[in-house]
Amino acid sequence: MTSLPTVNAGRILAKPMRDRVHIHYDSDDDSVVFIRCNGREFHIELSPFFLCNSPLITSRYHKFTAAVRGRGGMDRDAEEEGDSDEEEEGPEEIQARFYDWLIAVFEPVFSKIAPDVPSSFDPDMIQTGKAKPLLSEYLFPEIHRCRLESENDKPFPIHMPDEESQFSEPFCNIRPGLAGELKQYVKFLDPSTVEVSFGRPKQALDSQPTRVLVGLDDSGEKTTCFFKGFGAGAFIPLEKELEAHLRLLKSNVVPEARVVRLLGVVAAAEDGRVAGLLLTYVDCRRENDGILDGIYLRRTPIPPRERWVSQIKEAVQQLHEGGVIWGDAKADNVLIDKKNDAWLIDFGGGYTEGWVDKEKANTKEGDLQGVERIVEYLYSEEYEPYPSDYEFDSASE
Repeated sequence: MTSLPTVNAGRILAKPMRDRVHIHYDSDDDSVVFIRCNGREFHIELSPFFLCNSPLITSRYHKFTAAVRGRGGMDRDAEEEGDSDEEEEGPEEIQARFYDWLIAVFEPVFSKIAPDVPSSFDPDMIQTGKAKPLLSEYLFPEIHRCRLESENDKPFPIHMPDEESQFSEPFCNIRPGLAGELKQYVKFLDPSTVEVSFGRPKQALDSQPTRVLVGLDDSGEKTTCFFKGFGAGAFIPLEKELEAHLRLLKSNVVPEARVVRLLGVVAAAEDGRVAGLLLTYVDCRRENDGILDGIYLRRTPIPPRERWVSQIKEAVQQLHEGGVIWGDAKADNVLIDKKNDAWLIDFGGGYTEGWVDKEKANTKEGDLQGVERIVEYLYSEEYEPYPSDYEFDSASE
C-alpha cells in the first residue's frame, strides 16, 4: 500500500485505546496496553518483572490493573504509595491518570517513530473533507511493539523495532457454505472500499470506527452503516450472529420493522476472511449511547416511554409474524434514536436472567415475557421534571 501524505510535523496526538487492554490471565501481573499516536499503534507490554527496584511505579501499575478489572484502587501496594488522594479515585480516574503518565513516559518514542499525522487520522483534515479515511487504514495500522522498564523508580520507554506484534490481524474464517448463502442476500466488501465517517472527527485519533459509508448497489450513492468488528479468533460468535441475520434475511419480516439488519459483510477480497458486519445505522441519542437500559428514566416524561412500549411491541409482533424470534429480549437490546424511535438489536438467541426465564429462551413466549419486563422497567420510576432554573449543557444535546 502506498504511503499517505502526512501533515503537522512535530504534533504528537496520543490517545489510549481503552477497550483493548489485554491482560495475561495465565500471568496475572502482565498486560499489554494499546496507544494510538499520530495514526500508528503502539503495543506497550507491561510487567512487574521489568520494574526493577521500583516500588512507586509497581504500585501505580498494580492500581491500574486492579482498576481495569473493576476492583477500583484497592490493591496490594496502595499503602506503599501513601497517596490518599489517589486512593479516593474510581477506576476510570485511576486508568486515565495511568495513561497520561505512560504517554508522557513514551513521548520520546512517539516523537521519533510518529513525528507527523497521516491525513487519514488528522481531525482537521477529516473535518474539512480534505481527507477521506478508509476502514483498511484503521484495521491494519502501522504497529510498533514496545515495553516499559524501570530501575530505582526511573522509567525507561523501550521500542522493539525487530519484534513483530503478538496480536493477529482482525479477521475470522467462516464456513464456505455460510458465506455462499449470505452472498445471495448481501454484498461482501473489502475494507479498502469502505469509507470511515466519524461523527466527531477528533475520535479519529483513538476510536475504532463504527460509522462507515459503503456502496451497497450500483447507484453510486453511499449508505451509512454501523460497522461491528470481530477480533481474530472470534469465529464462533461471528458465525452465530451471521446465522441469526441470515434467518432474518430469509424471513418475511416487513421492511418497515424497526429492527437492525445485516446490510453487508466486510471481508478480505483475496481469501474471504471476515473482519466484521455492516448493519443498519441507528443515529442514537447521546444519553447512554442510546441504549434503553440506562437511560435516566426519572427525567424521561411518560409520553416517550409510552411511545417506546408501543414500538417495541409492534416490532416484536412483526418479527413473530415474519417467523423470527428476537431471542435475548431485554432493555439492553433496544436502541433509542434521536427521533425517539425504538429499535431492536441482537438476534443471536440466548436469554438474560431477570428478563427471560431459561425454559422460555428462544421462544415467542420468552420474547413476550421479555417485553413485559421491559415495560415494567420503563415504568419503574416516576417522572421528575428538571427544575425551572436548571442549566442544560448544550454540548450534550
